[in-house]
Amino acid sequence: MKRICLEFPNKMQIHATLLEKEEPELCESLWDFIEEEQHFICHNTLSTGYSFAAFPRPTRSPNTDSHLANPIGRNKIGYTKLKCGDLIWSGSKLYVVYGTCTEPSIAGAVTAIVDSEELDALVAAGLNVWDHTYYYHKLAVLKVRREV
Repeated sequence: MKRICLEFPNKMQIHATLLEKEEPELCESLWDFIEEEQHFICHNTLSTGYSFAAFPRPTRSPNTDSHLANPIGRNKIGYTKLKCGDLIWSGSKLYVVYGTCTEPSIAGAVTAIVDSEELDALVAAGLNVWDHTYYYHKLAVLKVRREV
């Protein structure tokens, strides 16, 4: 069972388990991507629900395999069905869900689930990301690494 750790700007650490049976290719892609700790720039739209997209440093060539019209992953899920704790990986971006979603997510599939006992902490950490944009006007950086 592979696990990851997300460290939020407020130093809160949240842990999640990869869904290797449901999304083996995406899990392998994410696991390989975070062989070394990666830093993601967090972006939320402020008015469209409790979620945000996290973008790593872009690659030299764009990821053209996944887009909203043709998302990758074995299990497609509508954005209104996403739950607090769902982490979506598109092969190049991470989407963090910490509550109700009202907007389409990035084009991918739920690849990891946050531990149930950490969901309240995830909500607080997600709201802190929102605060970075709305109140502080500072870039929120999410660190993602393998948990060993």
